[in-house]
Amino acid sequence: MEIAFAIISIGVLVFLAHFFAWLFSFVRIPDVLLLMCIGILVGPLLGIVSPDFLGDSGNIIVMVALVMILFEGAMSLKISSLKNAALGTLALAVSSFFLSMFGVGFLLWLVVGMPSTISFLIGAIVGSNSTALVIPIIQKLKICEDSRTTLVLESGITDVLSIVFALAFITSLEIGSFHLGSVIKDILSTLFGAAILGSFLALLWSVLLGKVHNIQNSAFATPAFVFIVFGTTEALGYSGLIAVIAFGVILGNIPLFVSSIKERYHSLYEILHPEPLSTGEFSFLRETVFLIKIFFFLFIGISLNFENFYIIALGFLLALFIFIVRIPAILFSVSRSTSKFDASVMAVTAPRGLAPAILALIPIQKGLQGGQAVQDITYSVIFFSILLASLLIFLIYNTKVKKLYEVLLCCFSANKEEQIL
Repeated sequence: MEIAFAIISIGVLVFLAHFFAWLFSFVRIPDVLLLMCIGILVGPLLGIVSPDFLGDSGNIIVMVALVMILFEGAMSLKISSLKNAALGTLALAVSSFFLSMFGVGFLLWLVVGMPSTISFLIGAIVGSNSTALVIPIIQKLKICEDSRTTLVLESGITDVLSIVFALAFITSLEIGSFHLGSVIKDILSTLFGAAILGSFLALLWSVLLGKVHNIQNSAFATPAFVFIVFGTTEALGYSGLIAVIAFGVILGNIPLFVSSIKERYHSLYEILHPEPLSTGEFSFLRETVFLIKIFFFLFIGISLNFENFYIIALGFLLALFIFIVRIPAILFSVSRSTSKFDASVMAVTAPRGLAPAILALIPIQKGLQGGQAVQDITYSVIFFSILLASLLIFLIYNTKVKKLYEVLLCCFSANKEEQIL
């Protein structure tokens, strides 16, 4: 009977996910928030499912979901948009991360009275946007391609910054010192090393695709290779997430490279014969990611903790602060040619997700003092950042809150009407 009920529940969840995706086009409430609410209902509130129901394989399954979501989103990015968004993306990622990290760190240290290293560790952990949340949300928002690309790349870069700085603070807790030079070196090597490796492997896979397409039942071949890209990059000490982004971007733009190679190096093209993903493979990938996304965000909802009211209140205030400092980050870094509407959407697209959730577990695993506080505060910030992002997106599309953000972001260009229809 329990097995029958579980299978029925899976079917109902898939139908609900389709309904939530359809509902978003009318009320602008992101489907990821509604999926998380279901997770909260069956997890923390009713206690039907606990976060450890997947056992030791839970972290692996969640990471597989993140890699697939990230790869599918990167496949949609265009090289032309990357060129236009590159400088602004780096400026936005750096300014948004450091304003969040130092702001949250000082608040916890000077106002709440937490130890300084623990305070800035939490700031570093919650300083990054979530690629797994940003991508599904912006895919349904009517903003221009450059703005969409900026948000995707920003989330990938801030994930790296968050990981490097958080691990540096954790190390400083263990050895009692903090080395800024080594942190900067780690960031640069992690970013560029991962991007180069991911790009090279994408070109290699495009050459191999010609052979793979001749194999029966090869639809899972590309996702399998993506996992190899991620795992290999991580094993070499670089960022697997950045490598997956680079891999997806290059593979998604292979038709552009193919036409260029045909024109200039015809003999080389005849030897290598690089190929893009077929339409059927790309459709299969999107359907797979849709199913993965359902259970990924359900799992995040199940993993949240609502037992301590003080932690809940603190998480809400810190999440609110993150959205406030997001505005000057947008003003400082985003091109003035961006429409006010796009800038407003970018200002409220600041959900925290998987990277903070995983980083928050490390202090407990290492047995560090204050580890439980780090996890509880981080998870509370994650929930309220997603809630605030979803609520503000809904309000910008449907209420006069859009006018308020337009006043705050008045230095940007006039709205394009087609973007807000």
